[in-house]
Amino acid sequence: MTFATSSSDQHYLQALALGDESAFDALFTRFYAGLLRYAKSLLPYPTDAAEDVTADVFCTLWTNRAHLVVQGSVAGYLYAAIKHRAYDKLRQQRRTPLEAEDELPNFQPEASYLEPDQLLAFQELDQHLLQLINRLPERTRTVFQLHRDSNLTYEEIASLLVISINSVKTHMFRALRFLKSALHVSGAL
Repeated sequence: MTFATSSSDQHYLQALALGDESAFDALFTRFYAGLLRYAKSLLPYPTDAAEDVTADVFCTLWTNRAHLVVQGSVAGYLYAAIKHRAYDKLRQQRRTPLEAEDELPNFQPEASYLEPDQLLAFQELDQHLLQLINRLPERTRTVFQLHRDSNLTYEEIASLLVISINSVKTHMFRALRFLKSALHVSGAL
């Protein structure tokens, strides 16, 4: 299943093909964090493997920019590339012994406009929400993060994960129901 490439995607791809570094920087800024989270969901151990895969996808994007053919959205293309590279990495890791587990980096949201007590409350709520998201079943968590963090449509997620759109909707419904219920019970809402 392919998706229509938006005009902004076409603009970035054309500029990228001409070697425009600002187009590459814009794509990198727009997609890196979400792609890294997706790679970490596929390659949780060691964490640097996810970073390597994500960096490799962007290096390949730049190296092959003149010959790049994207039949769909740039997001769908990049997430599919991450999935394929991650599977390659997993096959490679099965052949070699696992290295020691690395620590996940701490997430510090930019909230310089908040007062110290508001910032603390925000950080506590954010930490609580991340813990709740991590309690979701793996597939539900992946669907939720792809939609909320990476701004992928249900159709793109279905294509990427090779599941039906109704399955995506069901996973999103379950995730939202669980999170709302858990936040309500904890008094965070």
